[in-house]
Amino acid sequence: MSTENTRTLTPSRKMHGDASAAQRWKKWVILIFAAMIVVALVNFYMTYRRPFPPDEVDGVATYSGLSSEVVEGPVDYDILPPAGGPHAELPQLCGFYRVPVEDENIVASLATGAVWVAHQPDLPAEEYEALRDIVQGEYDVLLTPYPGLEHKFVLTAWERQLALDDVRDERVELFVHIYQNRDWAPNVDESCSAGVGLPQP
Repeated sequence: MSTENTRTLTPSRKMHGDASAAQRWKKWVILIFAAMIVVALVNFYMTYRRPFPPDEVDGVATYSGLSSEVVEGPVDYDILPPAGGPHAELPQLCGFYRVPVEDENIVASLATGAVWVAHQPDLPAEEYEALRDIVQGEYDVLLTPYPGLEHKFVLTAWERQLALDDVRDERVELFVHIYQNRDWAPNVDESCSAGVGLPQP
């Protein structure tokens, strides 16, 4: 008799076990789904609470209407370092240089959307390395010495320029990101990866 009762209860116990497992599985599905929603909401919040980069950088000098004519020979630029104007046919290859290079080729690079960091030739080694670290990995950036600078270094893009003395200024990196390859550069569809010069590795 005991055996019969046991056999009779076994299916009921199995059904009860299956129902419990299904209930637990349902709870896990709900928890996972809720966690996914929370993660999505957090990502959305973090993305849209972050300020968008500005169109212009504070303190930047703006020039307009600069010629992009290709010329032969030296150019007498009104702005030094030049922020645009007539230039050589071939751009200066982007990269790092330890000797001054020709303005006319640099301006040809600016015309392609490159950013130029010109620094005093006697800039202390640690400050030079700090500048180099900031622009390391950027394809369209030139770093060169430039005699006669009043400030330690000058950041230049086509028709934009910012003179600074502190390599820790957050505007250094911001300038590179904001003004690199902007659509107002006259030859932005071209590249400074082909041209003249032999940058350091």
